[in-house]
Amino acid sequence: MKCRKGKLTGSNAQAIQAQGDGLKSYVVQVMSNYYASVRDDTYTNSDMDRGTELEPLARAEYSRVNKVKVKEVGFIEMNKYVGVSPDGLVGKDGGIEIKCHSNLIYFKLLLGGEIDKKYWWQVQMNLLVSGRKWWDYVGFSPNFKKKLVIIRFYPDQCAFDKLLKGFEMGIKQIESIKKQLK
Repeated sequence: MKCRKGKLTGSNAQAIQAQGDGLKSYVVQVMSNYYASVRDDTYTNSDMDRGTELEPLARAEYSRVNKVKVKEVGFIEMNKYVGVSPDGLVGKDGGIEIKCHSNLIYFKLLLGGEIDKKYWWQVQMNLLVSGRKWWDYVGFSPNFKKKLVIIRFYPDQCAFDKLLKGFEMGIKQIESIKKQLK
């Protein structure tokens, strides 16, 4: 996606907030794709393919169960270096992050398991960048009678502070690379 080019995005929120070597590596990856004529990070796997295929079904099921309309949006920019690609916005206050898990991971969610921390950070970055009041993490699998597991999250100021510090550090690194290659 052209609008994501050269930007820190939500799918890497965990690395951003950690402000360490993971952030440095991520910035180098972002900038390599910024300067390259063809992106080389088009990796997919069976989990990603399943998500691409099932996400529209998950969105429709979420809308039906909650009796709400989910608006699809492209990319929300916080600034010229930071943005997120939400899976949907709900009303004026909410949003959703959809994950179409394998049977085992989905079943663990059904049993009350916690979501992977990287997704929690992604949700927090979506909340921060969008300014929304709540965000639903939507686990989906058409292979079970109960197709959805919905976990609602609210803004966490501590997480926001870490993300903002990570944005600041990441932006400085991006600007340094741009200056070096000018």
